[in-house]
Amino acid sequence: MWMKKKYSLRFEDEQHNAVVARQGDETAVQSCNDCELERVGCRSVLGGKALSLRIGNRWHLVHVTGLDHNGNLALTLGGRNLQVHVMDELKAQALASLGDGTAGGTICADIPGLVVEIRVAAGDTVEAGQPVIVVEAMKMQNELSTSVAGTVREIPVEEGQAVNPGDVLIEIEPEQ
Repeated sequence: MWMKKKYSLRFEDEQHNAVVARQGDETAVQSCNDCELERVGCRSVLGGKALSLRIGNRWHLVHVTGLDHNGNLALTLGGRNLQVHVMDELKAQALASLGDGTAGGTICADIPGLVVEIRVAAGDTVEAGQPVIVVEAMKMQNELSTSVAGTVREIPVEEGQAVNPGDVLIEIEPEQ
């Protein structure tokens, strides 16, 4: 039985959806709603700094660099550089439910978890990309960073508090 996970990707100012399915050692990708799952080969190469992907009968070398802990990646594919934002379907739905206000400094929980550490206080000045809170989910600690520079306006959670997807963790007033 194929285990499927849906992802939302944003690159070149366009939103794309994809499904990654795994069954044993096999991986398949569905890049649109009406197309079939296509089996792909995937190997980590160059000491884990790149992926070798087999799509159809062709192999593609993809260099992947994480830019932050919010799903922003830099990819190099065939000499072309792309910046991609990747999130799972649950996070995409939670952010969509908040409307356009998320372009500011609202940091929300991605999945159910426990607030482990708050690294800022109300009134603190933060820089874009700065880690501000740690949430433990599924036995993993996830360090969340702000996407904007500004001033911490509110922290409606406390260390040790359980949170659900979409719960606001930190609100930051972006710099003007």
